[in-house]
Amino acid sequence: MPSRHNASNNNQTINRRNVIATIGAAGAASLAGCGGQSDGGDGGDGSDGSDGGDGELFPLDVQLEVNADNSDRLQMVELIAESMEQTGYFNTTVETYEWNTYVGRVLDPEYQNNGYVPCIGLSGTFNPGSFCNALHHSSNIGACCNLNGISDSELDEMMDDARYGVEVAEDSELRGERYDEVWNYLAEERYSSITHFNLATSVSNTDIHGFEMWPFQEGMYSYNMFAPQDEQIMWIDRDNAAGDSDLSDLTEGGTMSIAIGANIESFDPPHSSDTTSTLAQGFIYEGLIANDTQGNVHPWLAESYELIDTTDVDRTAYADYMSTVGTTEEGAVDTDEQVIVQHPEDSPAEDDEVRVLLPDDAVEAAEDGTYGMQYRYNLQEGVEFHNGDELTAEDVVATYEYAENSVLAPQTFDSVLTAVEVDEYTVDIYAQVADAEAERSLPALSILNATQIGEVEKGTIDPREGNTPIGTGPYEFSEFEDEQYFEVTKFDNYWTEQKGVSEAFSWFDGSSDFPDGPVIDGFEVEIVPDDSTRSGALQNGEIDSTYGLNSSTLDEFDSSEDFLLYEIETGGYEYIQYPVNVAPFDDARLRQAINHLIPRERIVENVFSGYGRPAWTPIPQLAQGSGTADAEALEDELRPMNEYNVERAEELLEQVAADN
Repeated sequence: MPSRHNASNNNQTINRRNVIATIGAAGAASLAGCGGQSDGGDGGDGSDGSDGGDGELFPLDVQLEVNADNSDRLQMVELIAESMEQTGYFNTTVETYEWNTYVGRVLDPEYQNNGYVPCIGLSGTFNPGSFCNALHHSSNIGACCNLNGISDSELDEMMDDARYGVEVAEDSELRGERYDEVWNYLAEERYSSITHFNLATSVSNTDIHGFEMWPFQEGMYSYNMFAPQDEQIMWIDRDNAAGDSDLSDLTEGGTMSIAIGANIESFDPPHSSDTTSTLAQGFIYEGLIANDTQGNVHPWLAESYELIDTTDVDRTAYADYMSTVGTTEEGAVDTDEQVIVQHPEDSPAEDDEVRVLLPDDAVEAAEDGTYGMQYRYNLQEGVEFHNGDELTAEDVVATYEYAENSVLAPQTFDSVLTAVEVDEYTVDIYAQVADAEAERSLPALSILNATQIGEVEKGTIDPREGNTPIGTGPYEFSEFEDEQYFEVTKFDNYWTEQKGVSEAFSWFDGSSDFPDGPVIDGFEVEIVPDDSTRSGALQNGEIDSTYGLNSSTLDEFDSSEDFLLYEIETGGYEYIQYPVNVAPFDDARLRQAINHLIPRERIVENVFSGYGRPAWTPIPQLAQGSGTADAEALEDELRPMNEYNVERAEELLEQVAADN
C-alpha cells in the first residue's frame, strides 16, 4: 500500500497572486483546487528519477501530490497510487497539502524539477483548446496548468494550427480534423492523464426556485440569478416548495445564502483565475458578450458586434513593427512590458536578443492594417458602473491595458492584438491572426471601470487592499470578511432594469413574463472549505445552496423531499501530470504504463459514486462540436490506450527497464 503524508505545514507559502494563472477561462480556463512553494530537492528518496543508489530502476519511488481538503480527489489519487504499487514496479507515497499551500507549490517554477506527480482539477471552456493548450502549450509553463514544464514545439504548432488561420476559422470540419491529430499525439506522448470529466453537482433546499445547472462551476450562481439568453432566472419562495415552478410563480425579494468551498483569493478579474474568485466576481462584473448553455455567443454590454475584416497573415507579418529586446539567463524575454507577439523565428532560450511586438507597436500595426481579424463592438448606452460612471469605450480599452502582464495575459494575448477606441460607444478589438475562437476569446475579459483602474496598482482591486470592486453587474459589493463570508446587494440602477430586457437585447425572444433583471435582493456567501460542514449547514437550514459536496452524500440529498439535487456534465476534469523533464519520466513508455494503471471506471463508480464519466478521450461532450471530426470514432481509437490494462503496463515497464 502507498504511504501517505500531510505536508501542509512543511512548505513556505508564497503570494498566490504572483504565481496563479488559468485556464481559458477563467473565463477561461480555471484552476480548480490546488496552492505553496516547493521545498525543492528529492530528499534522497529517488523522486528525481534516479535509481536510489541500488543500480536498479524498479521499484521506482514515485510521489503523488494532491490537496487534502478535497476528499474525493484524495481518494482518487490513493487509488491510483495503490494500483501502481500492486504491480511491484513502484513504491508510491501520497503527499497532501492544504489548498492554498498546494496552489502556490505546484505553480512554483521550480516544481517541475522535482519529479513529483501532481493531481489537479480544472474547469475548461467551450473551446476545445482548453483541454490541450492549458496543460501542454509551452506558453503556459508557470502560467496555470502546465505544471511540469511540458515544452514540445511540434505539439505547440499542432495546437496552434487547430485554432489559428483562415482555413480553420472558416471550416469547422477541418478544425475538428486537426484537433483529432492533437488528441492522437497526446495519447502517444502521454504528458498528462485526464482521469474523468466531472458531473457538476449542486444541492439547494426547496425554497430556491428555477435553479438550473451551468456547465462551469465558476458561473453557476451568476448564470442562475439572471440569464435571458436561456430565459433562466431563480427566485426565493419560502412558503411554497420548488419542483414544477414556472415564471408565473415567480416572487421577488429575499436574501439567498450559499456556501463555497474555498476562500475568495482576489476580486481583481484579470489578476486571478481560481474558481471561487471567479464565482464571486460574477455577481459584480460583466463582459461584452454572454454564452448560453450550448456555447452560442450573445451580445451583452455590447449591444451588437460584427466581424469587419479578416486577413490572411501569420505572426511574421509584424516584424516591421517589432522592438528588439534582450533575454535573461533563464531564457525569458527581458522586458517589463506585455509581449503581444514574439517573432516565431527567435528563441529567448538561444538568442541574446529577440524581436517582440509590444502594446504600442500593436496599436500602430492595427492602424496600418496589419492584423488577422477586426471585430467591432457597439456598446450599450446608459450602462452605469456601481460608482455612477457610464460605461464607454474608454473603459473597455483600459480593461485590456490593465490585463497586460496579468494572470490572464497568456490566454488573452494568445489572440488579442489590441483594443482601439473608435468613438465613445464603439470599440474595435483586433486578433493577431485569424482565430476560430475569436468570437468568444477576443471579448472574454470582464469590463472594469477606467476611473478605478487609473487609481490603483495592478492586481489590487480588492477590499483587502482598500479598493472596493466596481463593475456594471446586477449586484454591488457590500461586505467581505477574509476567509469567512462575502455579501452583495442588488444594484438599484442596474441597466437592464432601466432599459427592459426586450429593448436591451434585440436577440431576446422569450416570454413577456421574464423579468428585466434578477429578483433576489442579495446574496450571503459563506466560505466553508470543509465538505461535511457545508453539507451539515445545508441540512440544518443555515444555508440555501452549495456545490461540490462529497459524492457519498449526494444520494442522500437526492432521496430527500427537502432538497433538490442538480447535475450536468461539465468542462471540468481531473488530471495527473507527469514530470516529463525528469528521468525516467522523460520516457513516454513509463508515462503510458502509468496511464494504463489508472482505473478510470472504478474511480468514477467507487470514488465519485457515478457522478462523472471516464475520460477515454481528452475532450468532453460540450466541446466536441468543433473539437473532433467524429467523436465516436475518436473514442474507438483512443479508448484502448486509456483503459486499465496491467498486462500492457508491465510490458511497457519491462521495455523501460531493459533500456536502463
